[in-house]
Amino acid sequence: MIDWGLVAKVAGAGFGVTILVLTLLAIIVWLVSLVTRESESQGEEKK
Repeated sequence: MIDWGLVAKVAGAGFGVTILVLTLLAIIVWLVSLVTRESESQGEEKK
């Protein structure tokens, strides 16, 4: 017999972890773009 409560917990945890990882990746990419944009603008000011 299938324990549907356990199935829901496993599926929900997997979905939650996926969303968490994607959110963290989006924040990391955003921060890297800010740093890159800032360093590029400082490089242009020196020229």
